[in-house]
This record gives sequence, structure tokens and C-alpha cells, in this order.
Amino acid sequence: MSDREKSLPAELFITCSQGLEPILIEELAELGFGHAHLGFRGVFVKIKDLSDIYKINYLSRIAGRVLYPLSSFRCHDKKALYRGVYDIDWTQFFTKGQTFSIDANVNHRMIRNSLFAAQIAKDAICDQLREKFGDRPNIDLKDPDIQLNLFVQGDTATFSLDTSGAPLYKRGYRLESVEAPMQENLAAALLRLANYQPNEILCDPCCGSGTILIEAALMASKTPPGFLRKNWGFMQLPQFSTAAWLKVKMEADQQRQKIPKGHLFGIELNKNSARIAKTNTRAAGFLTEIEIVQGDFREYTPEVAPTLLVTNPPHGKRLESLESLVPLYRALGDFMKQKMTKPSRGFVFTANSDLTKEVGLSAKRRHVLYSGGIEARLLEYDLY
Repeated sequence: MSDREKSLPAELFITCSQGLEPILIEELAELGFGHAHLGFRGVFVKIKDLSDIYKINYLSRIAGRVLYPLSSFRCHDKKALYRGVYDIDWTQFFTKGQTFSIDANVNHRMIRNSLFAAQIAKDAICDQLREKFGDRPNIDLKDPDIQLNLFVQGDTATFSLDTSGAPLYKRGYRLESVEAPMQENLAAALLRLANYQPNEILCDPCCGSGTILIEAALMASKTPPGFLRKNWGFMQLPQFSTAAWLKVKMEADQQRQKIPKGHLFGIELNKNSARIAKTNTRAAGFLTEIEIVQGDFREYTPEVAPTLLVTNPPHGKRLESLESLVPLYRALGDFMKQKMTKPSRGFVFTANSDLTKEVGLSAKRRHVLYSGGIEARLLEYDLY
């Protein structure tokens, strides 16, 4: 390890949605990080050098953010929080005119508000930089140059640089969105739980903006999830090496491969959503590999019977009423029974357990996950 990298932390903290921690540990092991262990809504992983940070950011389909701990300190009250943040040498990370933002997650007996804790940390950073530079940086909550993270649990605070910058689920292909869209890393997790294989015929009969299908195409083509992204938080690290980053990127990009047409298709009833799905598949580079059909799946017969179904139908909490969705869920069961090849598998992701009873099939397994903080189930069906 070079002198510039001797200050690297022994561990990073990789965030993920609640319930995805075991899947993230499996994925990290496949990427060569076999010593990850569970944390709170994420996992800790040991690294050897800075290229490990680049690799996890670029290749993890499940991770939310990759946090690089700058300092951990005792935090008895707001004065201790201010001092702990102030004592970090912020001149390493900031140049004049840069903006920043702080995400805070706080569980403390005296500091009860995460926004208040973030404000204290912001003041400490600004005060130090004003003393050293004669100017203070500005906050930019939407698109900051530097994203920071504060985690306070009990009397211990950890302040980290977010090496991802924008969260990793923002792949770069979602040019337009629908109401209540599924996050990209959750879609990747569903496909992983479904043990999706590139040779399968995958159908999403309620495809919305096409996220599940695009994530499947990325997986099948071995395209890194970060392929379309240009900016990363790790570029703000003092030790950042452009050459090392490009080496990681090039090695991963060289694994990309073409995928056959006719293996991925989705159906969407809403005309605008179907248009958005086509726009997003084009942006992701899979316009010809993913077929989007605008219409009602109840009236659609696939040219090739699917071997795998993965879908996230409306579940009645944010989009439509429960009663109106009963026929939809019954039709999903009929579609799996009548229009899929046998044997095959079906996976239905929903936050409404009452609606799952209408599918009319016995679930082999139920995976408990969370979407937007709401508990949900991925129901797995074997079809014979």
C-alpha cells in the first residue's frame, strides 16, 4: 500500500435497504470481498486499497451507498458533536466554491433530531473552512459536490464521506418516471432472489417504467450498474487516482456481452407508462433487446411462453384502491397457470398481503423486504 493510501480505513460501510443485507453480503463475496458482516441497514466490508472503493461502487447492483469513515468519536452532546466534526481536516476535501450536503441518522438521548444534528455538523465544517479559507462552502441538497454522512448511535458518532455521491440506485437510465417507481437496486435484488439466468424468457406483465426488465438486461449482458454514470463521490478523496479508477472501469467494461432478442418482454396497461418504459430502455441501451407491449396482459398471449415471471403490480396503498385490484391479482395467477411454459417460476412483489390471497396459487416461499420503508413480500411460485 502506498504512503497516500496508509490512511485508508480498514472497513467501509455499504448501505442497503432493510432486508437486503444477506443478499448484499453474497454479492460482495462474489466481487471478491469475503469478509463482510452485518450492520444496521448495511454491511461492513474490509478493503485493501482505494481500487476496492471504486470496484464496489461500480459493480454492486444491491448497494445504496459506499461510506468511507473519516472519524469516529464520543458524542455525549451537541458540543461534542461539533468538536468531533470540527477536528476533521476538511481542507483535504474542499476547494473554494464547492458545495456539500449531509445525510444524518441519529439515535441519541439528547440529540433527538437528525436535521438538527446535520445542522451542527454543517456549522462545524463551515466554521473551520471559513477560518482557513476566509470563505464558507454552500449547502446544495439536490446535487452537491461532496456528500457526507453522519451516523450517531448511543454516544458514538461516525462521520463519513459518501464515496458514491448520488445513491447507487441512480444508474442513469431513468430519464422519466412513473408514480411510485421501484428503485433499481431493489429490482436487482428481486431478480437475484429469483435466481434469474440470462437464458430464461423473462416476462413482467405489469412492467411500469421497465425497471425490472432493464436490470435483467444489465445482468444478462454483464453491464456494470454504474456504466452510464459519470460522477462519483470517491473522486473527492485526497488519494483518488484517475489511472486506478479507469483500470477498474475498463476491466469491468470488457466483460460486457450482447444478449439475444426475444428473452425480455413487458406489458403495461397505461399508455404513458409504456412510453416511459420504452424511453428508459432506449437510454439503457436495450431498446431492441427488451420488448415493451402497451396493453392488458389479460388479453395478451406471448409469442414465446415465458419461463420466469417477476413483477411488482399495484398494491393499493399509493396507487389504487384495494377492491379494484382484486381482479388484477386473480388475472396474474391465471396468466402464470395458462400462459407460461411448464415447469416455470413466478415472483410477485407486493406490500399488500390480502391481495396475494387472490393470486390463487400456493407460494413456495415468501421473502420479507422493504420498499420505501414499507414492509413487502416477494412471493415465489413453482409452476408445473
